[in-house]
Amino acid sequence: MSEKKLVCQGAICKCSFGDFPDKLVVSSQQKHYINDTRGSQKLMATDKELGAPFQTKTFGQCKMQPTGSSFKPCMPAITTWNGFFEKTQIQSNQGFPLLENSKGICSFGGTPSVEITFHGQVAVPSAQNIANADPEVLSQIMPLINVNEIDTPDPYGALQIVDDSTELDEENKHCTAGSPPEAPLSIIGTCQYYKWRFNNFMERHDKCQHDPPDYYYGPLREIEGGLGFVDTINEWWTPSLEEEMGNEKLVEYKKPHGTFRGVPSESYGYKYCVRFTNVLMPELSPKGKEWLKKAKKLLQKYMEEGVVEKEFISVRNTDFNERYSLANNAKAFYTGIENRNDEFRDFAFATHPDAYLDAGLTGIPISDKIKVSLTPDFKEWASGKTWEQAMLVMEEQINDWYKQAEAGLKEVQKDIEETIEEAEKYLELFKDSIDIWRRINRELDKYRNMPWLN
Repeated sequence: MSEKKLVCQGAICKCSFGDFPDKLVVSSQQKHYINDTRGSQKLMATDKELGAPFQTKTFGQCKMQPTGSSFKPCMPAITTWNGFFEKTQIQSNQGFPLLENSKGICSFGGTPSVEITFHGQVAVPSAQNIANADPEVLSQIMPLINVNEIDTPDPYGALQIVDDSTELDEENKHCTAGSPPEAPLSIIGTCQYYKWRFNNFMERHDKCQHDPPDYYYGPLREIEGGLGFVDTINEWWTPSLEEEMGNEKLVEYKKPHGTFRGVPSESYGYKYCVRFTNVLMPELSPKGKEWLKKAKKLLQKYMEEGVVEKEFISVRNTDFNERYSLANNAKAFYTGIENRNDEFRDFAFATHPDAYLDAGLTGIPISDKIKVSLTPDFKEWASGKTWEQAMLVMEEQINDWYKQAEAGLKEVQKDIEETIEEAEKYLELFKDSIDIWRRINRELDKYRNMPWLN
């Protein structure tokens, strides 16, 4: 153990079948930190970092997936890690800490191809380091700093390993935040809903280190030095969001371990509510606008059913229901779900097909459907969870058209043919997700030539 360092947020990983490295993002737990005296940045990585736990979610081209004279883009899918520290299990996620020699197995290669080239820990000088250093040398290196006033704790001294009887995060263990209350009816269907949920979480968790789910209003970022280092690198807003959101003021939240702001440009609920409202809505037909208003309300209604009532079960995404055994386990699953970021996002995405289809998506004009499908950022469509929801919506839409066509409604023939053409052009952009591409094509085959309409 002394020869191998633990891995934390920001570790550098590479795949032997890829072109370039990517940074590890820890999302399996939000309690345990290493090399981080303030407990705010360097979450400890465990063998539960599965799927695509990386910053850009790609290692370039995948040499395991040749296509013609080139290769398909890498879309990591880590199924398991080996070489982790087996003597310690973390209570919060039942995971084992990763070590710098741990390797991840990707579903595409089936071998331990993802290795850690840098563990992520960074040495910071301690007070003892300063005391042992030559003051004359230090004064030449740092002429503006009085080295005698430096009293920085040793970050490695804060390193703790958790076993069955030890809880690393005492603050969160005794968190006194109550259950989420109902959101005011006046904001259901508005983008203010996601900000309200975010603010309410921060108010209830002001004495602990819990972070709100980034789906609401983005992840928390610490404001360093009271001014905010991240402000200087334009990380709060993207150019498009500045135009869409206008002059929105970001609230600062003081917690025991620092001062923070949300990053709405990295949210999903708030960002896309604003984008759909301010950018998409004006481009839709009257029928499309009415659908969007209903969909926004239903998205938030179903979110309330999970967060507050603890009873949401998806009508269409049965895989989601089975994944968490919701038929018999809904209340337990939704209790404290705001503290489990990945599971919260999974739940939030599961509400999308129900909300969109219950609001009448299959009945709006085809031109509106195309505009809706092109609104999310391309990077969002690389997410397996987003594809899962999009596929459910598309299957129901195709089945709806098929029923109309079988009923002899020849007037829909032209609309269907135009939609197939547009859908194929759009889906061509994402055909690297080959399984989904083939599955959609099988559905579209129902409409090619359509002999009963001849």
